[in-house]
Amino acid sequence: MSTTETLETTQGGSEQESKIEVSSTTTCEPKNTPSRSKKLREKAYAIFLRYWFLLGLAIVIGLAWAFPQVGKTNGDIEAQYTVKWGAVILIFLLSGLGLEVSVMLKTILRWRLHLIVQFINFILLPFVMYGIVRFFIAVHSDLDMTVYKGWMIALSTSTTVSSNAIMTRNANGNDGAALFNAALGNVLGIFISPALMTAFQNDPIVFEPGTDRGNPDYLKVLKTLGSTVLAPLVVGQIIRYLFPVRVKYLATKFKFPIINSLALLCLVWSVFCDGVASDAFTKMTGVDIVAIIFVDIFMYGFGCVACLFVARLPWPTKKEPKWVSKWRFSRKDSVAIMYCGATKTVSMGIPLINVLYSESSYGVVGVLSLPLLMYHICQLFIGNFQVPLLKKWVEKDEQDMEEEAQVLPRQEPVRTPHLRKRIDRK
Repeated sequence: MSTTETLETTQGGSEQESKIEVSSTTTCEPKNTPSRSKKLREKAYAIFLRYWFLLGLAIVIGLAWAFPQVGKTNGDIEAQYTVKWGAVILIFLLSGLGLEVSVMLKTILRWRLHLIVQFINFILLPFVMYGIVRFFIAVHSDLDMTVYKGWMIALSTSTTVSSNAIMTRNANGNDGAALFNAALGNVLGIFISPALMTAFQNDPIVFEPGTDRGNPDYLKVLKTLGSTVLAPLVVGQIIRYLFPVRVKYLATKFKFPIINSLALLCLVWSVFCDGVASDAFTKMTGVDIVAIIFVDIFMYGFGCVACLFVARLPWPTKKEPKWVSKWRFSRKDSVAIMYCGATKTVSMGIPLINVLYSESSYGVVGVLSLPLLMYHICQLFIGNFQVPLLKKWVEKDEQDMEEEAQVLPRQEPVRTPHLRKRIDRK
């Protein structure tokens, strides 16, 4: 055997051995196992990022049931100051820091959009809820009267701030309009919400004489809500205007929206501590809890449908009047209108309940807060499921507009009289 032949055989042998090694590795190594576990971790992490606030709600409610003495009013940490003042001030200070001043100025002139949002939020939803409460009372439903009061308070509050902007942005909606209306609604809520509650309390059927009634002391209400809600919001806007770059950097580094949500969880925790410590929740039956959940879901769904109906205004025939097309808002605007018009805020509602019922026992405050807390949970849960559907809806509209923009330039030269004459001659 020659040297060349030996080289060829050794090379061939090595190639065969390498093939065997490759085949053995491909058959023995479980390549799919790491990828599957990685995908599961990514999915779990994505679900956690989307629903971590709901998980946080479950945790703080469990802590309130286990250790109510810690977070109750006049408890271990003096929650009436540290939480019910400190957390609310922090929430609205961060909200003011997070609102873009230029965006606020651009959207401030869109009065028609703002009017629709605030009308649905402050007029339509509270009075529809009032009609439902009167219906339950008329048919002698087996519900606690405190539940009726809690519903009226919940639907009389203003819209949320952070969750509206986040969900509108995730759905590819007009987040600038959502931010402005959230801020506007919370400022108006300082004056409108107590007025609505005072008006509803004049009905002796819903608010029976001799039961706990909110104290309509407007001076006290405006002083408390102004110092905990309005003042921090204005201060935040001033700081944002003076130091925009620095504030953006700090907001990104320290995750202002997450801090805002954590402060809100602290507020919810303190309210539940009050309710558990006073045994207020044990007075409510299972029928009360089920009714609160179902009515809250219905009211949120009704608010969403009402907002989209008014914003898009359907017409029964293909040939519609010009005023209908002029009235209709874009799908981006409609998403902002829906989220701002249908949602209710805990950060504004709970301080309102604390102020109006400051002379009542803190257990009453806990029960009155329950419909609002459940409404907030329902709107967060349903709102997150609405985001991908609304995003597809908005993207489809954008695709249709792009297709029309591509088709129209091709048709326009044919429509000109000069080109038509040339075509006719040919």
